[in-house]
Amino acid sequence: MKRLIDEIISHKPTVDPHYRIGLRVIKTVAAVSICLLFAFILGGLDSILITAVAAIVTIRVTQEETIGSGMFRIFGTAIGGALGVVAVLMSMVLPFYNSGLFVIVIPLILLLNLYICNVLNLQDSCSISCVVTILIATQIAPMDNSISEALHYALMRVRDTIVGVSVATIMNIVPYKISDYIKARKEKKRES
Repeated sequence: MKRLIDEIISHKPTVDPHYRIGLRVIKTVAAVSICLLFAFILGGLDSILITAVAAIVTIRVTQEETIGSGMFRIFGTAIGGALGVVAVLMSMVLPFYNSGLFVIVIPLILLLNLYICNVLNLQDSCSISCVVTILIATQIAPMDNSISEALHYALMRVRDTIVGVSVATIMNIVPYKISDYIKARKEKKRES
C-alpha cells in the first residue's frame, strides 16, 4: 500500500505543448453536437444526457471498434432496461420493497443481469446494462409508478442510446469515406 501511495505522490503530470487536436476529438465533439440537436428535437434533458454520453463512449479510433462498442452499448441498454422493468415489477409486488427490501432485490437483479450478459458473451455490455438497471430501479420503482411507465422509460433509454451510437458511428465513418473519395479523385486526375 505504501508503494502505491508513493507512486501516486511521485507522479508528476506533464504538459505537452505540441499537442494538436486530432480527428477523434473533432469526431467526438461533432457527434455530441449532433446528439444535442437530436435530443433537443426529440425532447427532454434525459435524452440530451443519454444520447451525448452514448456518442462519447462509443466513438473509437477505428470504424470497427466504434461499431462494436456501439452494438455492445445497445445490447447492454436493452438488457438493463428489461431488468429495470423487472425491478419495478418487484417493487409493486413485494411488500416493504421501498422500505429497504430493494437493498437485497436490486443486487440480485444485477447478479441476473451480469449472468445474462456473460452467458450471451456480451461482457462489454455488463457495465452499461447494470447502470441502466439501477437507473430504472432507483428512479422509477420508488415513485410507485406503473409497469407501463417503467417500460416507456426503458424504451426511451434504448432509443436515446441508439441515436447516440448511430451518430457516433456515422461520424466515425464519414471522414474516412470523404478521405477515400478525395484520394480516388486525385488518383483519377493523375491518370488522366
